Amino acid sequence: MNANQINLSQAANIIKYCGTTNTILLKGQPGVGKSAILSSLAKQLPDYLPCYIDCANLDLGDLGMPVIDRDLMQTHYAPNARFGIGRNQNRPVLLMLDEVGKSSRPVLNMLLPVILEHRLGDVSLPTGSIVFATTNLDTDGVGDNIPAHAHNRMTVLDVSNPTADEWIAWAAEHDIVPEVMAFAREYPQVFERYDNASDTKNPYIFNPMTGNTKAFCSPRSLEKASNVIKARDMLGIALLPTLIGTVGEAAARDMEAMVYLADQLPQFNSIVTDPAKCKLPESVGAYFLMAFSLAARADGKTMDAIMTYVDRWTSFEATTLFIATLAGNNNKVSMACKCRGFTKAAAKTGKFF
Repeated sequence: MNANQINLSQAANIIKYCGTTNTILLKGQPGVGKSAILSSLAKQLPDYLPCYIDCANLDLGDLGMPVIDRDLMQTHYAPNARFGIGRNQNRPVLLMLDEVGKSSRPVLNMLLPVILEHRLGDVSLPTGSIVFATTNLDTDGVGDNIPAHAHNRMTVLDVSNPTADEWIAWAAEHDIVPEVMAFAREYPQVFERYDNASDTKNPYIFNPMTGNTKAFCSPRSLEKASNVIKARDMLGIALLPTLIGTVGEAAARDMEAMVYLADQLPQFNSIVTDPAKCKLPESVGAYFLMAFSLAARADGKTMDAIMTYVDRWTSFEATTLFIATLAGNNNKVSMACKCRGFTKAAAKTGKFF
């Protein structure tokens, strides 16, 4: 990551602590998770009313409408409900202006007071409201254009792509299939950003300089690929072309190999039924894939059996990967720590407990 860039976690913290006074503009390439920050912050700030504004799809009439006061013969401004402001709504708003760089110029002009003063028309956002925005990089070539006077109203941050480890930690908590997690670990270059890439011909990534701007690997498309692989039994031979249309041909063929490898592994029921005798993986790649698979399926009823099986593994790296994946999963770590076998194995790695 470039020293002038921040990651998504840092971006969320900056918005959380500076967003009441500064509108933070996050600039990053497509599909890296900028938009997902709204739901992440909403969980951290339950007192706020989260509001999502898709600026690329706004017209002037979508912002609000004049209301006539016939007694005073005046008009007042009634904001659209999507902005979370109105009569008797006093909760502070967590307002995300997504794709603000794709706003039409009249819409952007109307949003400038929201950005600078937390005001839409003549209606102010509730005290303590947070406003932040997202856009793509200027060099992405996807139609973003923010003039200088608008830029100067915001604190502009360059958001890096997540690393493989950061994305895998997220994936472990969001039902991503083991095959895609193993692919991400095996090919960490899929998370490189084209302006920072060590290989300028990296075939996996979005790169307007090489024309690879249609199907490519991003955190968003990897999640979509996971959905495709979940349906592989129904797709049959259509799996590969569906993956190609999701993440590009280079990544799709590597993922297909992971799927083939996964189909050769012992069945989960065999592992939990007879963990002391069940067949072990035969290669390093198979071990890593099994580590992600077991971490995803482990629960309170199967944890002891899984640990009996993992204790037989001959790959210390795969064991460490299994332990780290469970320990980093906020949804499962408390369950895992109730298993004595897990805490003993974790202690052996030298990283936990």
